[in-house]
Amino acid sequence: MKAMRSFNQFFSEIDCQFQCYNLGRIVSTVEKADFIDFEETRIPWQMPFLQHAWFALLFWKNKAHGENKVDLQANEAQQHVWFIKLPLDEQAKLNLAARDDFLRRLFEVLGNYLTLSQEQKSDNTEDKLNALQKAMQDNPYGFTPKPEQMANFHAMVHKQLNLPTSEFYSSTQNYLAKIADDTKHDNDWQSLGIQGFADICARLDESDTLKYNNEKLINNALSQLPIEPFTALCSCLENYKISHDMSDIIFQRLNTLLSNAPAELNQWCLAITRANAQASVSDKQIKLLQTVLGSAVKADIELLASLAGRSWHAVTQPEILPDFLEALALAESEYPGAFKAIVADLMFIPGLREVILAAFRSPERSPQLSQAIGSFFKTL
Repeated sequence: MKAMRSFNQFFSEIDCQFQCYNLGRIVSTVEKADFIDFEETRIPWQMPFLQHAWFALLFWKNKAHGENKVDLQANEAQQHVWFIKLPLDEQAKLNLAARDDFLRRLFEVLGNYLTLSQEQKSDNTEDKLNALQKAMQDNPYGFTPKPEQMANFHAMVHKQLNLPTSEFYSSTQNYLAKIADDTKHDNDWQSLGIQGFADICARLDESDTLKYNNEKLINNALSQLPIEPFTALCSCLENYKISHDMSDIIFQRLNTLLSNAPAELNQWCLAITRANAQASVSDKQIKLLQTVLGSAVKADIELLASLAGRSWHAVTQPEILPDFLEALALAESEYPGAFKAIVADLMFIPGLREVILAAFRSPERSPQLSQAIGSFFKTL
C-alpha cells in the first residue's frame, strides 16, 4: 500500500469529494485550491488560532460509474465531516509531520481497502466511511466545535449545498418580525434555538414565501432585541460581511446603550463588536471600535479577547491598534498574562507581526503599556 501524502490524495483514493471550512476565528469556506496550496506549504493558514489550523472537512462519496458531479441534496445522509486541528510552524504553515501522522492513523483504519479494485471499492466505500467517521472519535487531532460554531457550520453548509433549513428557521423569522412591531414579544425568544439565527444569517440575501426578507427582518429588529437574542444573533452575524445599513443600525444601538449605561454594557459591547467583526474596514467601523475602546468597558478581558479573535483585521489598523494595546495593558493588572497571550496570538497571524512591533515602538505609549511590552519580551 502506498503512503498518503495529502488530504487531496486521500479523498481521491477513497473515491470522495471534499470541501474545507475554517472553524478557528470565524466560520468560513476555504477554497479547495487554497487548501491544497496550504497542504503543499505554498501559503500559510490565513486564520491561525492558538498556533493551529482549525477546520472541518466535509466529504461525500462520488456517484457510481466515475461521475464527478454529485446530487448533494439527495445524498445528504452520505455526507461525513471531520473536525481537525493541526499545528502550524512559526510562519503559520502546515506542520507536515502532524499532517502525515493524522493520515497515517486513518491509513491504518482503512486496512487493505486501498488495495481493492475500483469495483470492490464501490461496493465497500460507505462501510469504510462509517469506520473512518468513528475513528475520529479518538483521534488526537480531532476536536469538538462549540455549539454556536456547530450551528453556524450547519447553516453555512446547508445554504451552500441547497439543503433545507432547520426547524427553527421560520419560528425565528416570525419572532424577528414580531419584535420589530411589538416589544411585548420580548420573551418569545426563549423557545428559539441559536440554529434559527444561524440559518437566517447564512441566508441574509434571501426572501421566502412568507414575504420575509432576512436582512430587512434583522435591520428592523436590531434596535428592539433584548440582550439574550441580540447576543445569539450577533454570534452568527460575525461570520459574514454585513451591509453598511446593518452596520449603521448596530452603531446607533451602541450609542443609545452608551447613553443609558445599562448594567450589562460589557455584554452589549461584546455582542455589537462581534456582529460587526467581518464588516469592511471603514470609517464607520473604526469609529465604532474607537467608541468601544474609549468606553467604561474598554478593559473587559472577554471583549478584548473577542476583538483580537474575530476583528483582528480591524483592531490592527493604525487608528485602532494603539487604543487596543492600551486597553489590553490596563486589563493586565486584573488578568496577568492576558497581554502576552492575546498579543502573541495576534502576531502569529500572517502579516501582523511587524504591524504590532511598530506600534510597540510608538513614543506616545503610556507607562503602563511600556511596562506590559517589557514584560512581554522578557517572557518570550
